[in-house]
Amino acid sequence: MRLSLRTNLPLVAAARALCLLAVYEEKEPGIVDALNKDKLSPQQAQALLNTMLRKELARILEEQDRATPMSDQDLKARIEALEEENQALRRAARNRDWRLVQPALVAAGEEIAIDVRPPISPDLGRRAASLRRQINEAEKDVLEGEDLRVAAAGLLPAGEAKSFDDFLKGEILLADAVESAVRHATSWDMARKMAATGEIALEFWGNIALSTVTTEAVKELMWFIQRIPSLHGKTHGNNRFVKTRRKASKREEIRLADMRDAVLRDEIEADDRLPLAEKRARLAEGLVPRLTMTTVGHHLDRLHAIFRSAQEKLGYRGETRFLTHGQMQRFFRERNDEKADPLFIRKDRPKDRDAWSQERLRNLLLSPLYTGYASEGRRWKPGGQIIRDAKYWVPLLVMTLGTRILEVLQLKKTDLIVRNDVVSLTIGITSEHRVKTSEAKRTLPLPQLLLDLGFVEWVHALPAGQRLLFPAPAEGADIAAISNNFGKQLKTLFRRLGIADWNEDFYALRKTLSSALEDAGVPENRRQAIAGHAGGTTLNRHYTRRNVSILKSELEKFDLKVTVGFSEAHGHPVIEDCGLVAKPEARVEVELGEDETARV
Repeated sequence: MRLSLRTNLPLVAAARALCLLAVYEEKEPGIVDALNKDKLSPQQAQALLNTMLRKELARILEEQDRATPMSDQDLKARIEALEEENQALRRAARNRDWRLVQPALVAAGEEIAIDVRPPISPDLGRRAASLRRQINEAEKDVLEGEDLRVAAAGLLPAGEAKSFDDFLKGEILLADAVESAVRHATSWDMARKMAATGEIALEFWGNIALSTVTTEAVKELMWFIQRIPSLHGKTHGNNRFVKTRRKASKREEIRLADMRDAVLRDEIEADDRLPLAEKRARLAEGLVPRLTMTTVGHHLDRLHAIFRSAQEKLGYRGETRFLTHGQMQRFFRERNDEKADPLFIRKDRPKDRDAWSQERLRNLLLSPLYTGYASEGRRWKPGGQIIRDAKYWVPLLVMTLGTRILEVLQLKKTDLIVRNDVVSLTIGITSEHRVKTSEAKRTLPLPQLLLDLGFVEWVHALPAGQRLLFPAPAEGADIAAISNNFGKQLKTLFRRLGIADWNEDFYALRKTLSSALEDAGVPENRRQAIAGHAGGTTLNRHYTRRNVSILKSELEKFDLKVTVGFSEAHGHPVIEDCGLVAKPEARVEVELGEDETARV
């Protein structure tokens, strides 16, 4: 759908956009209904009939298993009622009247999230009426003494006849499949990601039966996902003080982003003075960024994983793979009709995490966070206070050891050890630690900078009853949320300090060490062991423990050129200077002479 806002006045365009948005939100259900009317997929139609059959068989089975039998009079009356109903169904079918089966179809649709509205299509109506008559015939046989499993054997769908009881269990619904996939995920991180994909699918499809999902339905879901703004879920306004603001749905966030893009496009398109290239450049600057294709592909992979999990854990028998990444992207290109629209731009905001520049490292190390700030709540404002807590030590540990944030936040006092006369930290060794992979379990020597800053003395001075080095970030948070919550705090702090960067974020500090060690000629297997990555047949847990002395010398090759001195005012060592400087830049000036030749 394209909504035209064509006007030379931006304010008028904005007003029109708001009006159009209100009308669109009001009319959207009707628009969608009109598009989907009489377009039930074969899978949806079969699922409706199966659900209708299942409900009736469950009712008949319950009556069959009652301890008290029906009286002869009641039995005769029931059989006559069933015969009369079958006659009425035949008359209605001849007249193309499906009102007798409509209530059963609507009830079945409510159970599996398929909206069935009159008029019922002739194909579905005939099939439902025929099924209803067959159910009545089976019920008559049961009333006359036949077992339901025998009487209804011919009614079960292909592939279900061998397991009557399994058929009665019902359709496998999407919510159950998502819950199962989350519960059986290989890691807490993957469980979180599975839940995120499942949440989007449930919002888009509803709690549908897995058997109704088709390739076309998955295409529509992925089309929906690729329209989600990159900053989705982050504009609700809730914080630690206010937690009651409503969180917008993904559909609402897409609507708002689409309307903003429509206003921008019409404003730029209306300016006939601008060449096409300039229009495209302005659009690229102002459009709302959407999810990257990499992220969309991850959602597709996780959707397939949810179906595979349902197959393995819940007995789902249908398709588990609907699209390849290439097929998905071809579908996007065809629907966008990129060739026909010269102004088409799909803007995303990929994050290519880069190693921190020397300027940014120096700015962090000489920021008020390490040289002194005004108060605990204003660590970006210069002053005389330094609190050595998680916000002080964690960036230094990640910077100098290349650890993951969660690995540092889970450290205990007992993780500080001496191995081969080298002061070291054990990462993820004990059973309560959550690590990304088994390769993340390792022993790392403390770099000299941390020793000079008094990290060992600080650990030994912690209260006797305290086990975690950094208990504050873990307060009131699930283990899976600790890293994310703390990362947000540091992101805010870095922004206040003026060192925030989209690509050189806090998580990129880990990459900074690896890149520096590579530049220093450290062998790849040692770099992988330090980072906690898989290293072929090498087991990091044992390799790092045996070779802490070697790894110590390798880590010292990352020289931050920091000068540390003891501060009487603070009672501990502090950073006094950092000798990191930016690499020299070459400036080239070119002049065009009178003879139109260039001179450098």
